[in-house]
Amino acid sequence: MAWGFARAADALGVDILENCEVTGIGTRAGRVTGVQTSRGWIGADKVGIAVAGHTSQVPAMAGLRLPIETHLLQAMVTEPVKPVLDTVIMAGAYDGYVSQTDKGEIIMGAELDMYPSYSQRGNLPRIEKIARYTLSLFPSFGKLRMMRCWAGINDMTMDGSPIIGTTPVHGLFVNGGWCYGGFKATPGSGYLFADLLASGKPNDILEPFALARFDNGRYIDEAGTGPVPFRH
Repeated sequence: MAWGFARAADALGVDILENCEVTGIGTRAGRVTGVQTSRGWIGADKVGIAVAGHTSQVPAMAGLRLPIETHLLQAMVTEPVKPVLDTVIMAGAYDGYVSQTDKGEIIMGAELDMYPSYSQRGNLPRIEKIARYTLSLFPSFGKLRMMRCWAGINDMTMDGSPIIGTTPVHGLFVNGGWCYGGFKATPGSGYLFADLLASGKPNDILEPFALARFDNGRYIDEAGTGPVPFRH
């Protein structure tokens, strides 16, 4: 999926620089001037930040502290078996899911780890919990051997909704804090973010998702769980 987006962007004239780490964001008199990378300086009057689990780290290069925590989301797969599932099974009571890949592996996952981390290593207690959730739904899967597990990093906001908008640094824009939903929301948010970068100001759809909502108290807490990132 990611490569599909990359090819489409390339066809539209977007330059994609691989293995090019951003190491700093230049500012002068409250305005962005460009980015410093491992391959040199790139000057720009506008800079858009869309870096998923690193949404709290990259803006910090410009002196910004965002209301975001980064948590791990673990998943794991078993050895491949013949087709048994043709859809994603969601267990609301467990906050977990089970599905089968095209290779035949049973993939499973559940909620975030409760503590902030960038390790991407995961931990055994969460693996055990995911396995327990899965076996409560499909006891027969207990005969399968787990092949591998991993943990991705999620940028979690304090109200569970994304931040898309301007920042106190003029010309610096941010699209992050998507919690669980960023991958699925990429197409729609991409169009809105492009409009924001072109116009310099949010439209009616984006306005509620501005960073300023954390200053004026107009949160978008759809789950009603309060300012606890891992619960979103």
